[in-house]
Amino acid sequence: MQEAVVITGASSGIGEAAAYKFASEGFDLLLIGRSSEKLEKVKAQAQSRNINVKIETLAMDLKNFDSVKLQNSLSKISKPTILVNNAGVYTQNKPDDATLDVWKEMFEVNLFGSVKITQALWPIFKANKRGSIVNVASTTAVKPTPNTSAYSASKAAMVNWTICLAQEGGEFNIRANAVCPGIVETPLHGFYNAPASAKDKIHSGITDLQLLKKIGRPEYIAESIFFIGSEQSTWTTGAVHNIDGGINIK
Repeated sequence: MQEAVVITGASSGIGEAAAYKFASEGFDLLLIGRSSEKLEKVKAQAQSRNINVKIETLAMDLKNFDSVKLQNSLSKISKPTILVNNAGVYTQNKPDDATLDVWKEMFEVNLFGSVKITQALWPIFKANKRGSIVNVASTTAVKPTPNTSAYSASKAAMVNWTICLAQEGGEFNIRANAVCPGIVETPLHGFYNAPASAKDKIHSGITDLQLLKKIGRPEYIAESIFFIGSEQSTWTTGAVHNIDGGINIK
């Protein structure tokens, strides 16, 4: 049976890398993100890795979730068996300047958007007696850092929700797991677009934080997402995987 994966935040970074990995492994894809132009570029690159898979894109801000558009897009690919909740935003704020709007933004995008799309796919997974949900959280979910209170709290909530999903989905053969990336070079971080001279210094500081002495790359996380989401880890659910170069235990 042809399988399909739904990936949010698929227009760049970890979501983009995950799209390439799943395409190369023969999965149909539904790529969701806010930029139609960026999604089409990812689609073209993913298709070049495997011309035999179907790839659909859906430009949608999960804050304005549209179930009709989602179902229309899903009808064009195989039945989804995997959902990768990767869409997210990140800001640093001190306790006295993290406004309620900042907190709302963190939870609306990082958690509630994932909840909405999971609720939409849950009946499909139940009917098929098979489903796998991979929630992309963060190492700050289990080890917060200063000035990330809103972001860290939203990702901690995602981890807790993941475990609940695993408990609730077991009887339907629905698995739910979380991956917690460390510092990965993606557009989510401000240093991503820094000038080359400044970037070298920033990279040096970041690598010093890692046991493995190298900054994370999106493809490292994508490989883990594929393993955890696919049948390669068919007996794993409710797990929280740190993919972080050892930063959390240093």
